[in-house]
Amino acid sequence: MNTRHLAIAIGILAFTLAIAVLGNVLTLGVGSWAIILVGVLTLLVALNTLTRRHGVRDHGTTPDPEHRYRVPAPGAELTDAVDQFRSRRNDLFVPSNRIHAGLREAAIAALTRFQGLTPAAANERVEDGSWTDDPYAAAFLSPSVDPPERSLRERVTDRFVRDVSFRDSVRRTGAAVAAIGYTGLGDGAPDRSESRIATYERDDTEEDEPVPRTTQTPVDGVVERSSRRTGHWFGVGVVALIAISIGTFTESAAVVMAGAVGIAYAGFGHAMEAPTPDISIERTLSEETPEPGDEIGVEVTITNESSRPLPDLRFVDGVPPGLAVSEGTARLGTALRPGESVTLEYTVAARRGRHVFDPALVFTRDLSRSSEKEFLVGSPTSITCEPVLRPITTSVPLRATAATFSGRLTTPEGGSGTQFHSVREYRKNDPLNRIDWNRHARTGELATLEFHEERAARVLVLVDARKANYLAPEPDAAHAVDRSVAAAGRIAATLLEDGDTVGLAAIGPLDKREEDGDDGPVEQCWLGPSSGHHHRAQFQNLLATHPQFSTLAPPKSRRWTPQLEQIYRRLSSDTQIILLTPLCDRVSSDIVQWLDARGYAVTVVSPDPTTDRTTGNQLARVARRIRRFDLQRTGVPVVDWPADQSIDEAFARINAGSGVSSRSGSTAGSTAGTDSRSDAGATTGSGAGTGTEAGGSP
Repeated sequence: MNTRHLAIAIGILAFTLAIAVLGNVLTLGVGSWAIILVGVLTLLVALNTLTRRHGVRDHGTTPDPEHRYRVPAPGAELTDAVDQFRSRRNDLFVPSNRIHAGLREAAIAALTRFQGLTPAAANERVEDGSWTDDPYAAAFLSPSVDPPERSLRERVTDRFVRDVSFRDSVRRTGAAVAAIGYTGLGDGAPDRSESRIATYERDDTEEDEPVPRTTQTPVDGVVERSSRRTGHWFGVGVVALIAISIGTFTESAAVVMAGAVGIAYAGFGHAMEAPTPDISIERTLSEETPEPGDEIGVEVTITNESSRPLPDLRFVDGVPPGLAVSEGTARLGTALRPGESVTLEYTVAARRGRHVFDPALVFTRDLSRSSEKEFLVGSPTSITCEPVLRPITTSVPLRATAATFSGRLTTPEGGSGTQFHSVREYRKNDPLNRIDWNRHARTGELATLEFHEERAARVLVLVDARKANYLAPEPDAAHAVDRSVAAAGRIAATLLEDGDTVGLAAIGPLDKREEDGDDGPVEQCWLGPSSGHHHRAQFQNLLATHPQFSTLAPPKSRRWTPQLEQIYRRLSSDTQIILLTPLCDRVSSDIVQWLDARGYAVTVVSPDPTTDRTTGNQLARVARRIRRFDLQRTGVPVVDWPADQSIDEAFARINAGSGVSSRSGSTAGSTAGTDSRSDAGATTGSGAGTGTEAGGSP
């Protein structure tokens, strides 16, 4: 018998004796001093209980499986957004100095790119405050400019509320930089009067994160996670003790009797313990290999395998973090008799990738709800959703292509093909379909037509799946890596249909395998350029199952240079590279420049995850736009892919700007990245810094 059981037995005995005394069944000869002592002790116990517990009930918190994994927007942290403009990064600076220095370089970068100024002229305009018409922003970046006189209300607020004037100056300065950086974007420019500032470390528009899901660690059977006393009857016990103390001092039998009844209820709550369940769950899916966007019905059957009833059972299914519940709910509260079963049904929307269900979370409580236990129940279930390799409705803008069939490369040598090259003298065994019969009809001479020789393009689709690229304009929207992977499949399908050879590779963290007992390192994704049905199936399977293409952000980053060097050793020199990256950090530009410096023809397809809700968001968008233009000025085509457009629309816009009709050959050179909106005034530079060249337009 443990201590709790012994205390319960003593309490029941004392309660029985008290009832007997109150009912004159038993007489105890005690003095008044003993009665007073009992009253004092009872009151002290009640006060001690109140001091220790403070009336807080301890209940387990259930996770939120109805909402899928959330991702941040670029510029969610203001300091990170500003740091994208800083040429010298020193994290030893205090946040205010880092923000001031970064905004100054951001203003100079925007002036050199979008107003055609030299760095010296841009610096001079920042110094004299003429770079903006906002006097507060001008004074914030220049010590020689006096800020306007603030109102009495603003001065009083600034005195009692920390950093109000500084935050307002940062907001105004960021909005002024964004107004320059949005030049030529028309309605896309932010409203400076309504621009908001994010906190130093967090986007102030983000909602609180949902309660974490159960766990992604595999569980076999039923595993106890925790056990606790909820304190559900805590208030009753305290009130009962106080009533007994008062009844003792006043010698009121009725009050003591009422307190004794309360003690009985409190004892009932402590006498029971939450049961340990012996349950089994069977999860059935309507489709185990759906296509992206399909609705999958999930049916979970919960059975009580024990001989004891479960009076209060709370069940939360382990919906994979990459999926969202679209209909119904993945939680259930019920009671189960021995051998009884209950069924839970809900629907999830399929997304690309392999999704493994987490262990289900189970809470059990006793009848009095004073004791609670938490368990994990395993039932291995997975969904594999392969992306559909559906060709794009327009041509893929490869480098230096001008052929009838999209994606085929035209060489300067004469030979067989479709584009006219020259006319030469007839040679024996020349094909009859290449003889210039019109010339023969006019002059009687035989001549042979030469065409530009064509050969199939060798293309590597490279996905930038680094942790920094798990970004989206909205927390629940598809992030940039998901969009890149989906576009990779469609680009490959288009090129394969046109007879080109296509390969696949990725840059991103390589987590260790934990499934099936294999804890070895994961190999970097690599599929050499090839063609055929088997190659197409391999391409599709890698996009769905390789860990580098996970729908969830990896727990840590990884060095990208060794991965690029490994790709470099495997590639032939005539391979083109289509790089899918959102261009939201310096590393993305470094990757492009690394490949371009080694002679590869690189085309960047950039899904845009930016938004303009806060000052940090706006600055991140400007930094990305500068980065994109800098790449274009070095001759690298950049296809800008807004979040509200499909990849078909993005490519159609580029091909329309290049004078190429749908499905008919492409001439996308350095103009492939030119936005349909005006971008005049952009000049070259390094990353998103202040740049070293001036003048010119993209």
